[in-house]
Amino acid sequence: MTLTATAPAPVGPAASALRNGSFRRYLTGQSLSQLGDQVWYVALSWSAVHLGSAGTAGLLLTLSALPRLLLLLFGGVLADRYDIRRLMIGSDLLRVVVTLAAAGAVLLTPGIAVLAALAVTFGIVDALFLPAAGAMQPRLLRPEQYDSGAVVANMAARLALSLGAPLGGLIVAWGGLSLALAVDAATFALSAATLATVRPRPLAAAPDATAPDAAAAQPKPRDSFGQDFRAGFAFLLRHRVLGPLTLAVLLTNLGFVGPMNIGMAELSAHRGWGASGIGLMLTGFGLGAAAGALLMARVRAGGHPAWWIALCATVQGAALLGTALAPDVATAAALTGMAGVCSGPIAVLASVLTQRHTPDGLRGRVASFNALLSFGVVPVASAATGFLIAAVGLDRTYTLCAAIEAAGLLLLLAPGFRRARIEH
Repeated sequence: MTLTATAPAPVGPAASALRNGSFRRYLTGQSLSQLGDQVWYVALSWSAVHLGSAGTAGLLLTLSALPRLLLLLFGGVLADRYDIRRLMIGSDLLRVVVTLAAAGAVLLTPGIAVLAALAVTFGIVDALFLPAAGAMQPRLLRPEQYDSGAVVANMAARLALSLGAPLGGLIVAWGGLSLALAVDAATFALSAATLATVRPRPLAAAPDATAPDAAAAQPKPRDSFGQDFRAGFAFLLRHRVLGPLTLAVLLTNLGFVGPMNIGMAELSAHRGWGASGIGLMLTGFGLGAAAGALLMARVRAGGHPAWWIALCATVQGAALLGTALAPDVATAAALTGMAGVCSGPIAVLASVLTQRHTPDGLRGRVASFNALLSFGVVPVASAATGFLIAAVGLDRTYTLCAAIEAAGLLLLLAPGFRRARIEH
């Protein structure tokens, strides 16, 4: 089959998600909240190293990640059972109170215990917030706005990640941990305020010819949490598009995370590029990712989204492998830029396919499964990459990671995934 995209064309004004006032307010609040999250992570890492060591910082980040991973699926069931707007507002207000209390405690008695308690609390709240947030965006938009909504949300998230870290460093340097916590609390308050102004469409099972079991998977008052979880998992596993898509994204993350986290540090040390080398490669990736997101705002690839996802993942893996073979840091940065360009279409198309094929009553559980795979892959892939580099060397490890990403091509053998379309 020849891979072709629909004739390149800008998203029409009527289909633009930014014409939706509720979505604009929601996106503004969530972007500010993501910015605050980055400030918090920088403040947490800096304070932990200052009060303890680098190992202490790693332990605190683990304390935050564990409850999130353990409770995400529980949070997905809650998001499908209850009002997602109230869950998100309640989560934000709880974080405002806890963060302000922690800011006061840090002023009085700064110590690791306060940071540990805050890390655990944030991890628990995230497990409730993230599935509800995953269900919110598509319920604010019409199906024809999913494409542009995914593009602008992706760009906003990348912008928040890019600005949040340096902003966090400036805030900590100027006012210390307590000021960083106060800023974080303010972003949560703004998020809650914007959420109070939006009204997602009422919960209803969207008919989906590719998911005959969708109605059976809707939460029922008498069902146990275990039954709801199993129903959601069965829906995702059996779905002709979402099942292979989930595996494709998992393979992409498994092959991508290690080289981008542990691999870059090892590569820079091995080649003598130093910390500036890591910075240049990350900058290249960031610029490429922004370009990839902008590309998706101009080009419609809805004719063959599965092909685009699989081929972009393969090119991304090859580009990262190229960084291990690059003769100099400039070439390596250009190759990480290419990897970033590929990440935009993967993220946007996967998001749109998920939104279009998931009934409203299952969005929380599907979002929780996807979040669990995304967050859960990071420590596993990073640790495996470190061990592999020590055992077989940098080049072979990068080759294996590239092969894992390319394995997503095999999922094109699934007819439902291969023939998936995004109608505009």
